[in-house]
Amino acid sequence: MQPRRMAITCRQEATRWVHRYAIGGAAFATLPLPVSTTAGLAALEVHMINFIGNVYEEPVGNLKSLAAGGGLEVMGAGLKFVATRAASFVPGPAGIVIRASIAAVVIESLGRAIIGYFERKHPNKVFSPAV
Repeated sequence: MQPRRMAITCRQEATRWVHRYAIGGAAFATLPLPVSTTAGLAALEVHMINFIGNVYEEPVGNLKSLAAGGGLEVMGAGLKFVATRAASFVPGPAGIVIRASIAAVVIESLGRAIIGYFERKHPNKVFSPAV
């Protein structure tokens, strides 16, 4: 007799991935790139939104993704300004920690908001992984 596995909800699966995206975004924000990281972080956030939609078996779609990406890039530019100003007051490598922390918090918050949106539409939906 095989042991019975607990069903994983879409919320649990999506939250697990949001944490991964937040860690990845924080790592990306620390890279010393000659260009702005804002576009890269916006692309990561749009991918996360699409991924969460797929977890709930409700694809987001290209038009919604493009609209979200534009808004996220504008928001990211504002957050980058705040992070740069905050980091300028802190000497040494602590500025990098501030940028990484802001990126992680923003991605985590966005992910939780998207999960909340899908949970209102599909409360306690059981996750069915693609085979």
